Parts: sequence; structure tokens; C-alpha cells
Amino acid sequence: MRNNNIFYRILKLDNSVYNELVTDSSSAQRAGAIWVVSYLITILASFTLIRNFGDFLKTNLPLLTSGLPEESLIEITKAISELETLFDSAGLTTELTIALGTGLASALFGISFIYLLTKYLLRKDPSFFQILIIYGFSSLPLFLNTPILFIDSIGFQGMILFFSSIYSIVCLGSGLKQVYYLRNIETILLVVGSTVASSIFLPGA
Repeated sequence: MRNNNIFYRILKLDNSVYNELVTDSSSAQRAGAIWVVSYLITILASFTLIRNFGDFLKTNLPLLTSGLPEESLIEITKAISELETLFDSAGLTTELTIALGTGLASALFGISFIYLLTKYLLRKDPSFFQILIIYGFSSLPLFLNTPILFIDSIGFQGMILFFSSIYSIVCLGSGLKQVYYLRNIETILLVVGSTVASSIFLPGA
């Protein structure tokens, strides 16, 4: 199965693509690679959005802070300065490394959560590697975050990031549903539960 064909079929929520992927011996490696690349793109896109928001605040600081006490103005200026330091070359490399590590822990916890609930609550016969494959390939929509790296509109960047994240969750649900023949409510339980459970590893959780 060609990669471009997989991409297209996953994005259109094909009702048999995941069943084909979980029987392919090479799918686990590809799923892992897809997840790593898509996650890095998403992190870079998020950093770009935050940096652009910081630039927006800095440019419009006099207008946004008119009437605020001097102490508040100092705190806002300090926060913007710290944000700029975060996105210098050394700071960005460190943050990317940390983000990838926490993201990997989050993903593994989410996959384990789905496995345990599917096996012991829904009484199915899941495979950890099958769920890993579904999880990895369902992150393909996050590649849609790539344009965020090349545009300046904060509103447009936010819309793309939100849309791709929701789309990825929908793809995860679609994959779990077709491989394990789940009902809608069971699929929602697994997707929402794993999303909430895995978020405990993310920064700020």
C-alpha cells in the first residue's frame, strides 16, 4: 500500500484502511515514524503560534496596556521577554527535546489506557501493537499543521491547529471502531478517556 494512498484513505475515514494496516508487518515502524514527525510538526507549529502571539503583544503593548498599573505593565513586559528567550536557538532545541520526551510518555500512556479498557472493560481481545499502529497512523492529520510554519496570521494558525487536532482524534476513533467493532459510545469512551489520561504527562497538566 503506497504511503500517499494511506494518507488519502485515512483522511477520508476509509472504513477498512486500519484493518489492512494492522495486518501489515511493516506498519508498526511506519506508525512510529509518522507519530514522531507529526508530533514534532505540531510542537513547532504550537511554538510558532505562541511566538507570533508574543510578537503581537509586544507590537501592540501600548494599546493593550493603556490604563493598567505600572506593576502590571512590568510583569507583562517581563513575560514577553521570557517568551523571546524561550524561542532563541538554544532554548528552542531544549524545549523540543523535552516536548518530544513528554509527548512519547503521553502517547504510550494513552495507548496503554486504550488497551486496558478495551481488554478489561469492553471484553475485547486487543493487541498492544495494533493499537500502537492505529494511534500512529491516526496522527497523520497533524501533518496539516505544516502551513502554520509559513504564515503569520494568529487566527488562521489557531484554526488549523484546532482542526487538525480534532481530525486526529476522529481518525483514532475511526480506527479503533473498525478494528475492534466498537459501538459509538464505546469509541467515544476510549478516545476521550485516553486523551484525558495521557494529558497528565503534558507540560502544565
